[in-house]
Amino acid sequence: MSRSPKSAVGASFLLLLLLSPSAFAASSSSVNWTNDNANPQGTNYVEQTQLNPGTADSMQLAWSLQFPVATLTPGLNATGQGSIAPPLLVDGTVYVVMNDLEVLAINSATGSTVWTFTPVLNRSGLPVARLAGHVHGLTYHDGDIWMSLPDCSALALNAATGAQAMRITGICAGIPGNAGNYDYSGTPVVFYRDLMVWTASSVSEGTDAGRGFVAAYNITTGWLVWRWYVSPPSGGDPNWDSDSCPPPCHGNISPYSGDWGTLGTQDGRSKAGASPGWGQPAVDTGDGLVFVATSQPSPDWNATYRPGPDLYSDSIIALNASTGRMAWFFQTTPHDLYDFDCGWNVALANITVGGRMSTAVLKACKNGYVYALDAKSGGKIWEFDPPTVARLNTGNADYTLTGTYNATEKWVSGAKGYEQCPGINGGVESDISVSGGRLFVATHNFCAFVTAASVSAVGGSVSGASGIQYDFVHSNTTIYALDLATGRSDWSYTLAGIPYRGWLTSTDGLVFASTLGGDIIALDASSGAVDGTTHVGSPLYEGVTIGSDTSGNVLALQLTSAPTYGAFTSAVPGALFAFRPGSAQPSLIPWLLLAAVTGVLTVAALFLHSKSRSSGAK
Repeated sequence: MSRSPKSAVGASFLLLLLLSPSAFAASSSSVNWTNDNANPQGTNYVEQTQLNPGTADSMQLAWSLQFPVATLTPGLNATGQGSIAPPLLVDGTVYVVMNDLEVLAINSATGSTVWTFTPVLNRSGLPVARLAGHVHGLTYHDGDIWMSLPDCSALALNAATGAQAMRITGICAGIPGNAGNYDYSGTPVVFYRDLMVWTASSVSEGTDAGRGFVAAYNITTGWLVWRWYVSPPSGGDPNWDSDSCPPPCHGNISPYSGDWGTLGTQDGRSKAGASPGWGQPAVDTGDGLVFVATSQPSPDWNATYRPGPDLYSDSIIALNASTGRMAWFFQTTPHDLYDFDCGWNVALANITVGGRMSTAVLKACKNGYVYALDAKSGGKIWEFDPPTVARLNTGNADYTLTGTYNATEKWVSGAKGYEQCPGINGGVESDISVSGGRLFVATHNFCAFVTAASVSAVGGSVSGASGIQYDFVHSNTTIYALDLATGRSDWSYTLAGIPYRGWLTSTDGLVFASTLGGDIIALDASSGAVDGTTHVGSPLYEGVTIGSDTSGNVLALQLTSAPTYGAFTSAVPGALFAFRPGSAQPSLIPWLLLAAVTGVLTVAALFLHSKSRSSGAK
């Protein structure tokens, strides 16, 4: 059958449409953000192709959801407004947990609410302190949405319906050696095979701190499988350092006889303690290890009742996921006097050093340093000291570089008032991201002026400091891209006049930074150049999470919250915004291919048209 000139031109036009630059932006069929930090490895990275350097400067608002004013959930003493936890996006549904404990399931295509759930708390008989709503995250696992609750329980909700699927209660009841209180951080759970690992035993930062622990439960039976403790029992244990880490367990701090002292017991109450950090742990399913970071020792700033390095505060811990036995520890700030916890995420990545590939544990702590540790041995692969981070009156925080620390200092230099740099918000107060052979970290200068205070009394507000003032005037942020193999900086990007809180997100050649200036900045992952800026307006204390809706369209989700740094209990409900990428900017190869194919088809069409006219003249 012969082809008419019209059909040939039509075919040319059809191919032109198919080969236009937008056709080369492949869609992602299912992009999911299942954990606080995207995945069980904690990398804050998702693989997709729609949101890329060519589309980052044309993000468009798909929908927004204004959060209602929070109500005080019975069992809480106070609640924050809105949400500060990374929204999950799983199989086309967005899941958000509010600071008043309400969980929302949202249709990702329309922004409409699918279901809501508000838990009922029972804190009777539990050693819990004054509880404020301040929830750090959710976890999706095997069809359920999991959260930690302030009544020492873990809750699973059916992701499709919001119905309660399981609840494990009384997790902090009857803890051996505990004489203090637990508070609430809403730390997300993680999973290893049929075990749910719970790290939400947050303790007071005052002198009524409890004995923090990590616990694992079988999610089939609901039974406790193991516990691991961050600090010794109330009353102290002079052999804690050596007995709690028998060989082959090992670490980077030598045992200190009498570490933690007697924990300063008074009327049976503890006057010191520590807990797991509130960031997401990382799970290595291949080696069967879970990597947990820990909090600063309590009380903050005044160590009168806690001599020694205070193991295992301010540390990265490797635990056997099946048994809870500690394999190794790496303490970043021994005898912490500065509130330099190792909160935020732990991440895992494969790196090649000296021709050998190994798994690395990656961590940034509030002391402002970034660490890469061998996952099996705990040995330090490299350490990054950001040259832009100022350091003043924080000597013990330099231990991993200097090898020395003061184990008996009660407070900084015995001074009543002093300036601390990094300040009480640390040199890093955000989650790292890992992708493409690089680690991305936001460091900041945010010094503070501290006045020492007595810790002779027992209570949640007895923290060893008073009248803390932030140095906003000299604050600034520097984002670094570090080579995973060496820890050297490939590039840096500076934000003047503002500190940083939240997390960085990487995907398809981009690094997203949500700033207190109200902008979502898309940086080129290879160079640090700005590929796009989306102005939201409100200061952004939370980062971007990425996933796809039910049609495979990729969305970038952005929370807004309180208008001032750290004011997460303010009366600002906030909102959730969903952005989608716009049209891709053309790249050279698609246009060249398009021109070549179009040229061939045009010549063919002209040839057929000419032949047709010649035939008609006969």
